[in-house]
Amino acid sequence: MPDATIEQVEVELDEDFRSFGRGHLRAMVDGGLLTIQGWALGQNSIATSLVLTDQADRPVARIPIDAQRPDIAGGFPDVPGAGTSGFRVVLRPSGSGSGQIRARVQFEDRSEAELGGLACKVLDGGAGVGAGPGWSPVTPEDSESQKVLFGREGWLYLRGDTNDILGQHTGRVKLGEERRRQWRQVLWDRMAVSEALGIPWVCVVAADKESVYPEYLPEGISPSAHRPVHEFLELAGAVGAPVTYALDRLRAAKEECEVYARTDTHWNFRGAYEGYRIFCEEMLGRGLELEPLGEEDLEWVEGTVDGDLGRKVQPEPLIGPMVRVRFKRPSGRVVFDNGVHNHGRVMRFESDRPGPTCVLFGESFCDFLVPFLQETFGRLVFVHTSMFVPEVLKWERPDVVLSLPLERFLIRVPNDANAFEDLRALALKKGGELPWSTGKA
Repeated sequence: MPDATIEQVEVELDEDFRSFGRGHLRAMVDGGLLTIQGWALGQNSIATSLVLTDQADRPVARIPIDAQRPDIAGGFPDVPGAGTSGFRVVLRPSGSGSGQIRARVQFEDRSEAELGGLACKVLDGGAGVGAGPGWSPVTPEDSESQKVLFGREGWLYLRGDTNDILGQHTGRVKLGEERRRQWRQVLWDRMAVSEALGIPWVCVVAADKESVYPEYLPEGISPSAHRPVHEFLELAGAVGAPVTYALDRLRAAKEECEVYARTDTHWNFRGAYEGYRIFCEEMLGRGLELEPLGEEDLEWVEGTVDGDLGRKVQPEPLIGPMVRVRFKRPSGRVVFDNGVHNHGRVMRFESDRPGPTCVLFGESFCDFLVPFLQETFGRLVFVHTSMFVPEVLKWERPDVVLSLPLERFLIRVPNDANAFEDLRALALKKGGELPWSTGKA
């Protein structure tokens, strides 16, 4: 018998919860799995766990409320537990029919309150509608494997992520008016900082793998022509922000060679080189004296990699091809690295070759871009963050500042209000430090 499929889920928040605190509940459907996630804060006591029950009041799962939520901490800086107020669970249905899942928050003082509920309809592939579905949590190992969407010809894609990437690419998820308003203000503020400091700002959006290689998505997934990234680009154009989307360049380059790894969500070094060329063209157009790397400076090497998707596959990781780069005359070297993993990492590079200076703000795609930039600039500072940090620019006084946001992350609007302090707190929490003692130059 085919696996059960979730046909419909509707979320309703309980208005009475405001008497106990603040919170949000959302649900995402991906084939036969239901992801429930959100956040909760207590008014008088810290929220510690979320209890889920079904339509017969049978226990479904008890989830700790302890996931990192820096966005909630930014919105509620004085509320204890705001930074770890998140929760997430993946459920698998059994049986069929219409039913409900109720979500109840438990607090540190042993009080509790209902956050909301989900109305669900489940079909089990032909057995008809039963008395109502049952639910069981997906184990962490199984959950990781379920984040992999198997495409055609060995191409893997992401699914079940917190950004609902499939929802974005099928047109179900939009930015919405509030996020558009927030992004408009963020872009205005970043342009104002750039102009006030006299530092040119260049922003290139790294395209999702699903946008560059939609032809290998599995049958039944129909990509939308208008996604959240297009809403973002429309906003950027309206306010005059210096934003370029790398999609057209990457799609053109893939005709010659693969620009993304089949078993990874990221571009490979070939793809990163196309992003690098876009940055260089934008900077040269601004009058910056620059000597970009050409094909004669590079050597491309074929290899293999499991990647962040391939290694999630159980029981044996999947391996795919990977294009790497070697520099024929390398000169860039690391002079500072705080050793922090992911967000909060700061690296400084210097080169023996004279050249302008640069600060780069960006996400994990920068790991593939940085090698090209460190060979191009006399000094490069990379800050792994989605924020734009004016204090870093005042301290470094670079000739140019670059931003590399990732397409699927655009539905999360960064908060630059206290960027330096947030960056420093995150680095310290992860056991690292920043090369600047204060945020003031």
